[in-house]
Amino acid sequence: MSNDEDAVIIRKFRGLYDTGRSEPDPQGLAELFNLIKPRADRQRRIATETLVIRTAGEFLRFIDGIPERVMDFVPSPGPSDDPLLQRPAIDFNSHMVLAIISHDPNRFIDSEIVDVERTPTALRVLCCFSEPGPAVQKIISYAAYCAVVVDRFEGEVVFAQE
Repeated sequence: MSNDEDAVIIRKFRGLYDTGRSEPDPQGLAELFNLIKPRADRQRRIATETLVIRTAGEFLRFIDGIPERVMDFVPSPGPSDDPLLQRPAIDFNSHMVLAIISHDPNRFIDSEIVDVERTPTALRVLCCFSEPGPAVQKIISYAAYCAVVVDRFEGEVVFAQE
């Protein structure tokens, strides 16, 4: 009998997130275009962030990063249909939110929380990040987020990449 136990993902949310990083990285595109001199370290500037949200205040601060308009750079952008902007009620006495954010300054990278499992010592969150999409025009400061609601856990939360 295993000591590991699957933690049930009660609800999942996915959408765009404004990281505030609006500077493009031309040298990061060097691998795609021969005319750009590559950066000396040859590394991509992909950033990921993990969040364990245990209070309503932390949750509201997270929601503040979700854009209210779909495409701010067009003349009349439509409103975002992200359900978190409706500020759903979450009982933080019995639940918490786990979130991941992925950002590449040039290309879109999708993020996904694949599984959450409870071990004897920690809550293990299995995450997956897509390969960067093609170099296309995108809203540079927007990243992708994935957030899940799970039963509250007071111990250590460990995020692992698939």
